[in-house]
Amino acid sequence: MKKVILALIVTLLLTNPSVVRAEIFPAVTLERNGTGYTLASNRTYGWEFSVTEDIAVAGLGIFDLDDDGLYLSHEIGIWHSGELVLSATVPAGTETLLIDQFRYVDTDPFWLASGETYVIGDCGLGDPYVGNDGSASITTIPSITYERTLFSPSGSGFTLPTLVQDEFYLFGPNFLVIPEPMTLMMFSLGGLLLVRKRSA
Repeated sequence: MKKVILALIVTLLLTNPSVVRAEIFPAVTLERNGTGYTLASNRTYGWEFSVTEDIAVAGLGIFDLDDDGLYLSHEIGIWHSGELVLSATVPAGTETLLIDQFRYVDTDPFWLASGETYVIGDCGLGDPYVGNDGSASITTIPSITYERTLFSPSGSGFTLPTLVQDEFYLFGPNFLVIPEPMTLMMFSLGGLLLVRKRSA
């Protein structure tokens, strides 16, 4: 039942462009002043994060240098305890939703549980990432904590990244979050009831 209600909320928000930015927002925001780093190896880069309160994922996305579209499609996933629990493909081009330097596709609703640790990763061959060499900084929402950058062996393709990137990160994948799902649920369902009452 919980997943059905969340699916309804996500559908309402994603089909109403006027509220997308107000109610669904990126897990990470990025500030950068330099260029990106293009990856030449077919491997998965990602980052590990912990969750401090229940939140819901509404979409997966990838960094788009200069907001000018992706060269190739990107497979993005979230892993929990070594298992892929959510994935999507962001296609090449400029047709997908662009929010603050990232392109997103919507996904089936998925809950991230408080106290748990997850990994998000992207098989990033072909499009630039951004690094922390002084030209960029990342900020997470309060309900998640960035832990470390991870990557998979060269040539491994789309797979759980487990190797630790010390001191330097390459950052690409991101996800969209619905904050305080129960509060948002009541707001959304209340709005539906109001609409039905007015139309009766």
